[in-house]
Amino acid sequence: MKSLATILAVAALSATSAAAQVISPVPPGPQRSEQPLRVSSTFRTTLAMSPTQMVPDPAAQEAGRRALYAMAADECAALSEIFKSDCHLTSVQIVAFPPLGSNAQPANILNATANYELRPMRQQAR
Repeated sequence: MKSLATILAVAALSATSAAAQVISPVPPGPQRSEQPLRVSSTFRTTLAMSPTQMVPDPAAQEAGRRALYAMAADECAALSEIFKSDCHLTSVQIVAFPPLGSNAQPANILNATANYELRPMRQQAR
C-alpha cells in the first residue's frame, strides 16, 4: 500500500513538471533574418483573336504564355534590385480567364501568378 502511494506521488509530480515546460515560440531552424521573404505577383495578358474565333489559336496561346513568363522574370529582377536580395522564382501558374471551354466569352485573357523567394545578398569580405 505504501509503495502504491509512492508511485502515485511520483506520477503526480512528473505530470506537473511536464505541464510546466516552456515551449519556445520560435521553431528550430533558420533564424528569422535567414528566412526568405516570400512575394506573390499576378500578371495578365490578352490573347489576339479574330472576331470569328471562339478560342485563341495555339500560336496566340504560346505567345501569351511566353509574355507572362517574361513578365515573371522581369519582376524577379525588379524585386532583387528593390530589396537588395537574391530573387528566386519558385513557381508560375497560368490560367485562362474565363476558363477555356466555358460559355463565357471571350476566352482571350491569360492570368499568371508568380511566387518568389528573396534572400538578403551576402556581404563579401573585404
